[in-house]
Amino acid sequence: MPSLDPALALALADFLLGLHAAIVAFNVAMPPLVILGAWRGWAWVRLRWLRLLHLGSMLVVALQAALGDLCFLTVWEHDLRVHAGQGGYQESFIETWLAEWLYVDASLAVLIPIYLGWAALSLALWWLVPPRRPGPQPA
Repeated sequence: MPSLDPALALALADFLLGLHAAIVAFNVAMPPLVILGAWRGWAWVRLRWLRLLHLGSMLVVALQAALGDLCFLTVWEHDLRVHAGQGGYQESFIETWLAEWLYVDASLAVLIPIYLGWAALSLALWWLVPPRRPGPQPA
């Protein structure tokens, strides 16, 4: 990243942190929302594109964890912060609170079963609360 301005690198790192937090919130919230939505009759929990997006995202997380790799968003954010001259998090709101919420202090031995279990639940919900194709549905 030799041509990237450090201020831009820092802004991009903050953006990636926010995006990463949003993806984590989406991945964590979807299974309970699908279960609740199936019970309450919410049609949006059966949107095929939304369910595919969630399942794909969870499978990426589970695969990275199973391979022992860090999330590529974490790696990119770290590289941008290093390029911006930061050795770690400083004092901005985004850095402090989102990083505190996002990066738990746990070993991969603890996180891998959680990630794999959540991905398995997401996959099971594909059959328990199947998504529907767009258009009219048979009654």
